[in-house]
Amino acid sequence: MIDLVTWQSAHLFGDALADQYRFRHDQFVVRSGWNVPHFDGMEYDQFDTPAAKYLLWRDHAARVRGMVRLLPTTRPYMTETLWPELAPEEGLPRAATVWENTRFAVDRALPAPLRRTVTSELILASLEFGVAHGIERYLLISPLWVLRGGLAAAGLPHRLLQQTDALGRWPVASAYVPVSPQMLMIARQRVGVHHRVLADAHGAACHRAVQAA
Repeated sequence: MIDLVTWQSAHLFGDALADQYRFRHDQFVVRSGWNVPHFDGMEYDQFDTPAAKYLLWRDHAARVRGMVRLLPTTRPYMTETLWPELAPEEGLPRAATVWENTRFAVDRALPAPLRRTVTSELILASLEFGVAHGIERYLLISPLWVLRGGLAAAGLPHRLLQQTDALGRWPVASAYVPVSPQMLMIARQRVGVHHRVLADAHGAACHRAVQAA
């Protein structure tokens, strides 16, 4: 299952909010070599605000081992401010129906079959959240392998926008990914997961919308 954690709900999830900052430091600063702010073993930026939604996969010890950060483009978001080289040629989106999807990471220390499971669940959870909140597409900023591997395995079309090698040790790309009940159904069929994976602490609204998909 994937936990949906926000500033407002963080108290329901123990150390999860702080642990995702630690996980990000391990994945993006140590492993990927990104030049991003960090302090005391935690990676963060100015977009870790009350508007951010964190989709977290945690192990049996409640440690974050996979994650995604979602931000509405109606609020300040990372691509428009920090990484303009990854912006769409037609201009940056600012609409309630378009959200930024970043900080996609899965712990490489996990066994390969479990890494595939975590990747699939993070993709499904992103779609479930999107369907429940009227999102029509994500502006995805991620390592290129997520686009060529994870999204392709889930049967999701995407439009590659830009690519850069300047952020760290591996190429990072931007892409538009469509969100709809149909895309969620296709992804579930492709990865063989037919139940809801997003555990929303606030429950009802997200559950009703996804069940109808």
